[in-house]
Amino acid sequence: MMRFFVNRWTVLGAAIVVVGLGIGTAALGEQTPSQGAQIETVDGRRILRAPGLDGWNGHQKTPRDGGDQAMQFGAAFHYDAFVYSKTASKPKVAGIIRRGTAVKLGNKVSGPGCPKGTWYEAVPFGYVCSALGFHVIDTPNAKRYGVPPAKVTNHLPYQYARVTTQRAPRYYRIPSVEEEKQARRAMQKKGPTPEVVSSLMEGDYFLALADEETRESDGAEFYRTVRGRYVRVSDVDLRNPDPVRGEVLGKNGWQLPIAFVWGEDRELLDLSGDEPRVIGTAEKHARFVVQEEVRRGGETYVVGSAGAVRRDEVRIARDTEVPSKVPSGSKWIHVDLPEQTLVAYEGKRPIYATVISSGKEGYEPPTGLFQVQQKYISTTMNATDPIDGFYEVEEVPWTLYYHGGYALHGAYWHTDFGKVRSHGCTNIAPVDARWLYYWSDPEVPPAWHAVRYQPDTTWIYFTN
Repeated sequence: MMRFFVNRWTVLGAAIVVVGLGIGTAALGEQTPSQGAQIETVDGRRILRAPGLDGWNGHQKTPRDGGDQAMQFGAAFHYDAFVYSKTASKPKVAGIIRRGTAVKLGNKVSGPGCPKGTWYEAVPFGYVCSALGFHVIDTPNAKRYGVPPAKVTNHLPYQYARVTTQRAPRYYRIPSVEEEKQARRAMQKKGPTPEVVSSLMEGDYFLALADEETRESDGAEFYRTVRGRYVRVSDVDLRNPDPVRGEVLGKNGWQLPIAFVWGEDRELLDLSGDEPRVIGTAEKHARFVVQEEVRRGGETYVVGSAGAVRRDEVRIARDTEVPSKVPSGSKWIHVDLPEQTLVAYEGKRPIYATVISSGKEGYEPPTGLFQVQQKYISTTMNATDPIDGFYEVEEVPWTLYYHGGYALHGAYWHTDFGKVRSHGCTNIAPVDARWLYYWSDPEVPPAWHAVRYQPDTTWIYFTN
């Protein structure tokens, strides 16, 4: 029996002046019209809310279909089938088509590198070899080979889970009752590992799930992963994180600088008297437009329209000059490492701001100016850390590689944005990562899972 997953989502805006300047308390649920603040009054206390997704209009486009004029299609049968930049013996990879997906084909072409098949033009660019990962078919309704398509309209393209049982078996297929007993003995190091076991997951594992299946003999439940492996339902916990998001600038009064509350809920203060007075709470991930910074009694406070928050309890996204090497009018991203903030620009105009989690001490990303080199809807990452041990994270969403193995990408395994914690990459909330993915260049064509090494891509500027 199969039960297909549907991603489940529970479905920060604010500005702040010193309370003593005469700004009245908003009514319950009322939003400040000029600056999108979500301010409530509960039992006489102000609450600066972290925003959800209800009514949010910052969603980015999905890929254009490109029409249905193709007479033939290339149906990928490799898990990652390559589109090449040219017909050659050792061509560069221009993009990836995920197994079971069909890409539109153009004319047949000649050239080296496809000795047992035929080269075809891929739409909108590149070439595929019929003997290197593709079946040529007349209809796009190809068999999907058990690989579900990424849900590109969702903030997360797949359902994810964390493995909670150390050395849990990962199977090639649903094991028999006896095979599973043997696998359980092997995970306790009390016998050999049966052939049905792909691996014993020792370390920190996150899996991307396709569906749920039941063993007919006894009703035991298993998840099938996107990569075609099986794991017991009891060995994992589903990950359905509350959505965190940034702000689209230039709408509803949002403008830089913006302060994002990070770490935990913080005290909302009135600075109008001799001493700061607590008047409420600023929730974790709430945000507000900064009006001023005030030094009082050896402490610095950041002030907006609902009250003040201590300076070290917020991350501030500020405007930054365009790097001199970035061509006029180009898209570029500024990552402020000390502040743990990210701002996306079109030329001199900031258009999006949010908080991030970059590499922790010893894993800091390189600073300087880079360009997007590869874009993936999702890609699996793994490594062995000398402190944390081995980890494997399947189908990391909305990934933008810019320098070797360094990338900006969505993170579904935590919501601690504003705090350094990664192994070198820049973690971004999936909502924001998807926005950046579809906004940035190069554009990933329809049906493609990834695109690589295209000219005139978005710039990324890391400062410390």
